[in-house]
Amino acid sequence: MFWRLFGGLGGLAVVSLALLGMLVVSRVEDQFLQQVEGSLKSKAILVREAVAHRSLQQDLQENIQTLGADSDLRITLIGAEGEVLADSQEQPRNMENHGQRPEVLEALEKTYGRATRYSSTVHQSMMYVALRIEANPQGVGFVRVALPLGQIEARLSQLRQLVWTAAGLIAAVAMALAFWLARRITRPLQELTEGAERIAGGSFGYKVFTGSHDEVGMLAQSFNQMSEQLAAQFSQVEDDRRQLRAILSGMIEGVVALDSEERILFANDRAAQMLEFQQAPVLGRHFWEVVRQRSLQEMARRALTDPEPFREELTWSSPKGGPSPGPNSLTVHAAGLTGSPGRGAVLVFHDTSELRRLERLRQEFVANVSHELKTPLSVIKATVETLLDGGADDPKNRLSFLNQIAHQADRLHALILDLLSLARIESATEAFQFQAVSVADVAQACVQRHQSLAHAKNQTVEIRRAEEEVQVWADEEALGQILDNLVANGVQYTPAGGRICLRWQSENDQVCLEVQDTGIGIPEHDLPRIFERFFRVDKARSRELGGTGLGLSIVKHLVQAMHGTIQATSKVGEGSTFTIRLPRLVPSSETV
Repeated sequence: MFWRLFGGLGGLAVVSLALLGMLVVSRVEDQFLQQVEGSLKSKAILVREAVAHRSLQQDLQENIQTLGADSDLRITLIGAEGEVLADSQEQPRNMENHGQRPEVLEALEKTYGRATRYSSTVHQSMMYVALRIEANPQGVGFVRVALPLGQIEARLSQLRQLVWTAAGLIAAVAMALAFWLARRITRPLQELTEGAERIAGGSFGYKVFTGSHDEVGMLAQSFNQMSEQLAAQFSQVEDDRRQLRAILSGMIEGVVALDSEERILFANDRAAQMLEFQQAPVLGRHFWEVVRQRSLQEMARRALTDPEPFREELTWSSPKGGPSPGPNSLTVHAAGLTGSPGRGAVLVFHDTSELRRLERLRQEFVANVSHELKTPLSVIKATVETLLDGGADDPKNRLSFLNQIAHQADRLHALILDLLSLARIESATEAFQFQAVSVADVAQACVQRHQSLAHAKNQTVEIRRAEEEVQVWADEEALGQILDNLVANGVQYTPAGGRICLRWQSENDQVCLEVQDTGIGIPEHDLPRIFERFFRVDKARSRELGGTGLGLSIVKHLVQAMHGTIQATSKVGEGSTFTIRLPRLVPSSETV
C-alpha cells in the first residue's frame, strides 16, 4: 500500500509537473518567438521607413552593411523582381534571385511575410521577416530582416533549462511530500498489520499506538479494544480448557473424543491406561491405528453414525506382558457430537474389571461358604439321624457319633469365628490398639502355645532373636494372631521331624519377621492366590487337617490394617517362608 500510494502521488505530481513544464515551455517559446518576430518586424519597418523617406544614401550596399554592423541582424533589400539590391552580410552579385523565397511571396501577397529555414548563403538556420515597399526611386520592393536561430535556440535553451530545473525541484519536493504523506498514512496500517500478525501468533492483548486522531487513529482504538476483548475471551477459553482437561484427566473414567474421520482429538490418561496406548503420540491419529480391539473400533464407527447415545459392555484379554494382564471388562458410553464441519463422537470408558472380579469373588465366596457349611452340617445331620434311628441305644457306637457331632460343631464354630473376624477387619470395624510391642515377647508366647503340638509331631520350633531389642508399632493381639496362624500352618503342613523357625531383624524404619518351615511347600503357580479366602492348595488334605481356608486371608488383612506388607516364597518339597514387614518403633536415642 505504501508503494502504491507513494507511486500514485509521486507519479501524479511528476506527470502533472511534466505536462505543466511542457505547456509552460511551449507557451514561453511561442511568446519568445513572437517577441523575436515582433522585434524583427519593427526593425524591418524602420528599414522600410528609411528607404521610403530616402534617408539612405545612394550606395545601398554600404548603408545596409552599416546598419547590419550595429546589430546581430541580417538586412536584405530585394527588388520588385526578386533581385537582391543590398545585403548586410553578403555581396548582392553573389546572391541568387529571392523572388521565390516563402517570406517574399507571402509579403507580396499580404504585405508581410515570415519564414524560418536554413540559409545556404550564411549556412545556418534563420528567421526571416519581409515587408513589401511601395514604388521608390531606389527600386526596392521588399525589406527583409533575419536573425540567426542559433541565438534564439540558445535563449530558448536557457529558458527550458530554467523551467525544467524549477520543475525538477518542485517534483523533488512533491516526491518528498508524497513519501512523507504515504509514510504517515501507511505506518499506522503497517503497525495494525503487525499487531494483527502478532495476535494471530498468539500475542493476545497486543496494542498499537498511532498518535493520530483521524480515521486511522479511530481504527487503531477499535483494534486495541478488539485485542483486549480477544485477550479476555481467549484467556477465558484457555481457563475453561485447562479446567476441562484437569477435570477429564482427574476422572476415573477414560474419555476419548473423535472427529468425523475417527481421528483422536483428546484422550485422557485414564483412557490411555485402560486401552493400553501411550497418550503423547496418539492425538491426530486414527482410532483404529491406536486401539487394536475390533469391538471398540466398531463401537467408534457406530457412535459416528448413530444419532442416539448407547451403552455396551466389552470384555477382552490383555496381551501377554501387558500393563493389566488378564480379562478386562469395560462399560462404554458412546454418543455422537454435532458440529461443523462434520460429526464427531465421544467415548467414555468405565473399568468394571475390579467390579466383575469382586463379583466373581463374592460368588466364589458364597459357594465356598455354602460348601464349607454344608460338609459339617451334612455330617451332623447324618449322625443325628443315625442316633434317632436307634444308634443312641447302641452304647458301643453312641460315643463315636457324639464325638463326630462335637468335632463338626467345633469346625463350624471356628469357621464362623473366622468369617466374623475377617468381616470386622475388612469393614474397618475392628478396634486396634496401636502401641509399642516387643517382638521377642510376642514370638516367645506364640512358640509356647504351639510347642506341645510340635513335640507331638516330633517337630522343632525355634526362635532366632535379633541382636538388639526390636519393637513394632502394632496391636499386640493382632500380631499374636498373625504369628499363631503362620506357625500353626507350619506345624500342620510340615511332616514329622521337620523344623519351624521364627526370626526377625530391623531394616531401617521397618521390622522384618519371617516364619520358615520345612514342609511340603506350595507350587509356584498357586503362590499369588494363597491369601484368597477359602483357597487351598490341596483341598482334601486341608479339610483332613481341619483348616477353614481363611487363616492366610485373615493374616493378610491384619498386616495391611497395621500398615505392613506380607509375601510368601516356597519350593515344593523344601518348605515355605512367609515374610512380614511392619513399622518399627525407633527408640529416641536413634533419632537424636
